[in-house]
Amino acid sequence: MQLHFSSAGSRVVSTEQTLTDPNSSLRRFKLIAFALLAAILLAACGGSDAPTAEPEEAPAAADTATAEPQPDPTATSAPEPTAAPEPEPTDTPQPEAEPAATAQPQQEAESESADMPAVSQTFTIVAEESEARFSIDELLLGQPKTVIGTTNALSGELTVDAANPAASVIGPIQIDAGTLITDDNRRNGAIRRFILQTNQYQFITFNATELIGLPETVDIGDEIDFEIMGDLTVREVTNPVLFIVSLQVVSDSEIRGSAATIVVRDDFNLTIPQVPSVANVGEEFIVEFDFVARVQ
Repeated sequence: MQLHFSSAGSRVVSTEQTLTDPNSSLRRFKLIAFALLAAILLAACGGSDAPTAEPEEAPAAADTATAEPQPDPTATSAPEPTAAPEPEPTDTPQPEAEPAATAQPQQEAESESADMPAVSQTFTIVAEESEARFSIDELLLGQPKTVIGTTNALSGELTVDAANPAASVIGPIQIDAGTLITDDNRRNGAIRRFILQTNQYQFITFNATELIGLPETVDIGDEIDFEIMGDLTVREVTNPVLFIVSLQVVSDSEIRGSAATIVVRDDFNLTIPQVPSVANVGEEFIVEFDFVARVQ
């Protein structure tokens, strides 16, 4: 006889009893079927939960994260074309320069109206508005004194080439030496009789030989400083001298100017008579001209 443990309790039955008892076989079948059904349910519930829920949620999160940064580069590239209209303010001053072009012809017209005539013009010295003079130092009665002799008796012409001033011609300029006067009649007589000998040599003459430092052109209103080299003749003695000249072009028909030079008495053999009251007469004296010249 064999022994078995039943699932219902802790009792021992024989094999024969089990085989012959139909109720016990039915209960055993039910227990086995219940166990199989429970195992199937547990397997179905546990296998369906794990693989399906987790992979579906992961790609959804990835898709939403990558979609957000895409609009950002489009937003930064859009404002760049707005910098193009900035150069427009720099173009606005250009039309302002156009009136300057219209002002230039006006200035040119004004300068043309102030130009000297293209042809050479001859200006004649107006004696009553001009003056020639000399000045020399001496010691009179023991006191230093500057003697000045003047005259309006001078004549001459100046031919001015405004387009080519270097081609201008000056002279001859003449002074009537017998008309020179100072502040003392006795001195005046001594100059005429003994120094200049005006009864024989009436005129002091200057002939220009070179004009130095003239501009390329001359216009009305110009003030010109230049030099004139020429020959000065006193009595029968001639020597070169250099005059410093300042000239003003007043109009196309009038010029004014002044000229000066220094002369050495011994160069022209000019001797001073001995007079008890006069001593130490200067070896040099100044010759000057102030003149007005007009087109006749």
